Amino acid sequence: MTPIVEIRRGTRRLTLCIGAWAVKFARNANGRRCNRFEADLWARTTPARRNMLCPVLARLPFDLTIIMQRAQPLSEDEAKRLRNTRGFPDWDYVQPDDECPFEFKASDWGRLPDGRLVALDYSMPALE
Repeated sequence: MTPIVEIRRGTRRLTLCIGAWAVKFARNANGRRCNRFEADLWARTTPARRNMLCPVLARLPFDLTIIMQRAQPLSEDEAKRLRNTRGFPDWDYVQPDDECPFEFKASDWGRLPDGRLVALDYSMPALE
């Protein structure tokens, strides 16, 4: 059973999961950059790509916070199985400047209440 309130601390953001929402608070300038990147990517990407991303529901001023739909994180075992079976979604790379925004590690992926597998953290290009 998922706890009603849960806190996840990352190096750039703190995520507070409350009920059906995940609230990502920037801890520094890189955290604000990550929030901005995820919100912008969610807004501009194709429907097929959006289907593999955790939905951004709101973006607060100055990119201090974004609100996303809460997902159940993957276990290390499930992530390993998905890597071994090529079960993670394919980002369908488009040249010349397109890059995959996520990594295939358990902490970056989860399942929405409908069972859909989505990337929870897809801000990797914001830091490059």
